[in-house]
Formats: sequence, C-alpha cells, structure tokens
Amino acid sequence: MMGNLTDAKNRFPLLKPCSLMKNGYPRYPDMVLDGTVLEIKSVSGTIKTLGLEFKRGYKQGQSLLETNLPENYPPQGHSVFIQLASNMKVEAVKAKIAGELKNRMDEGSFICFFEQLGELYSWTYTELRAIIGKR
Repeated sequence: MMGNLTDAKNRFPLLKPCSLMKNGYPRYPDMVLDGTVLEIKSVSGTIKTLGLEFKRGYKQGQSLLETNLPENYPPQGHSVFIQLASNMKVEAVKAKIAGELKNRMDEGSFICFFEQLGELYSWTYTELRAIIGKR
C-alpha cells in the first residue's frame, strides 16, 4: 500500500523532545507523531544494512515505550521511518522487514521513502507479519 504522508493535510510537527533517563543519560525519541514514537533512519547500502538499521530503530522505539513516556507523550506504539538511498525493489524491502518482525508482536508501522523512486510507502507491522504467514 502506498502511503500518502506528503499531502499538506498530513503535516507532522516536530515536537519538543522529552528527555528519558536510562543509566543516567538522557534519551530522546526522534519524533512523536499522533502519539506514536517514530525512530528515523537513513540507509544506503545493502539489504542487510537495511535490516540492521530497521532492527536498531525498532529496538530504540520499543525501549522508549518501556521507559514510560511522560503524560504529554501518550504512547500509541512505535514505528520506524527509513529514508532509503539504495536502489532496492519495494517487494524485497517489504520481505526483509517482514522477516525482521518475525516473533515480534508490537503495534506500529514501517514507513520507507525510496529515494531512487521518489515514492513513500507505509505498512503496518501486522500487514508485514502476514507476509511471513503466507510462506
């Protein structure tokens, strides 16, 4: 499904980051969009690099939710946005991320901007996990 996050009606303001302490160090979500923690990554490289960066963003978002965001950031789940500079096929990216979500049951979305195509795609984690079930 092709996302349509670039319409003028779908603006997402950058919110003042909340500081979360872990081991004495502050931690910040990249963005909170409609109550969802959104971790943002930029990827150039192989499909393996894509998978590693997705996992990193996924774990960061999950960790931020576990530390209980303050009341002004009520969590609705966590998502990962990747700006993909590499020339990869949409279906290959989808399959790779679906594989990374195996045995993970969190709610959220994977959003990917394919620079080479100039297109933005968005899938829920549930939609991606369903791909694994079809194999």
